[in-house]
Amino acid sequence: MSPSNSPSSSDRDAGLPGDLLGFDGLGPEENELAPTEADLEEGGSYDDGRRARFGAGIVWVLGRLAWLGLAAALSLGSAGIVAATGQSSASQGRPELTYGADQTLSDRLDAGVRDLAKLNDNVVVLGQMARNVLADLSQVNQTALGSDYKDGDKALLQIDTAAAALSSRLQCTPWPSTRDTELARTYSQDMIDRWHAVCAALDSVAPLAAGWASMENGAAVTMEVADDINAHDQSVKGALQSARSGLYPDALRQLATASASVDDAQRIATELSAVGDVSTLTDWLARTRSLDQALGLLWQSMIDSNGQVTIQVTAALRAVSDAEALLPDNNSVLQIVLYELAGDLTSDGLSIETSKGQLATALADLTGGMVVGQ
Repeated sequence: MSPSNSPSSSDRDAGLPGDLLGFDGLGPEENELAPTEADLEEGGSYDDGRRARFGAGIVWVLGRLAWLGLAAALSLGSAGIVAATGQSSASQGRPELTYGADQTLSDRLDAGVRDLAKLNDNVVVLGQMARNVLADLSQVNQTALGSDYKDGDKALLQIDTAAAALSSRLQCTPWPSTRDTELARTYSQDMIDRWHAVCAALDSVAPLAAGWASMENGAAVTMEVADDINAHDQSVKGALQSARSGLYPDALRQLATASASVDDAQRIATELSAVGDVSTLTDWLARTRSLDQALGLLWQSMIDSNGQVTIQVTAALRAVSDAEALLPDNNSVLQIVLYELAGDLTSDGLSIETSKGQLATALADLTGGMVVGQ
């Protein structure tokens, strides 16, 4: 009898994989192998052998499915570990990791916002003083201007002191571009953004010092011109009174004092013309000087003629009349001159108002429009 190609009973018992584990008996009946002696021994039947091979196949299939399930679970678990380790500790998806640091920073920023509100009170005062300067300047009110300067200087000092202290406490400057990345390791992005907002609000007060200094300087220069004009007019008034009394030498001395005031105003006008339009002031000073010269010529002619009306005196009187016609008969021109000189002051005032508005808007955003505690 020739050797058989079918696996022996001992081979099947060895647990070989694949079709040697009984899958050859699970196909169509015409492909099934004949029952072996082991299948029929001890009263076994052909059906009993089929059931044995079928059970062995089911066990193998279930084993393979179990291994596949375990591999899938491990794969998903690894992916979860990679995702977790790749996520930033400060990401918005993990607020619990920054909660403690955020709470500490939030308390600091809340205190900073309250300090900003106190600082804003002084900014409001400074803005009011800027408006007062313009109003008092138009009225040539030197006393009121002095009070404006004092109150404005006091408010600005408090602003600068508070701003410097708050900036240092919150470490607002310097703020390099790399700082956000460093802060993100500890704080949430929302808290970093709020930190930025508080520091930006603080930055809005930076232009106030320059704006107020420029306004004070401009107002002082304008008042100097106004004082020169007033001093001139007072000297000329006294000179005219002396001339009517026939005291022509005294009139000429007072007229010389008046001319010195015009010279000083002209010096200021020349300096200002390099940075702005002061044509009204320059023209007014030229016409005033012409009148002063005509009066001086008249009074000197009266001295030379011993009070007699001569041809020279008549010509001088005509020159005085012509010079007077070129000047207004009231002080309206002074208001125009002051308005012209106050052009830069208005810009300074607008700069202060702009900073005040920016701080007010920032505070409203930081507090949700609510008034913060003092």
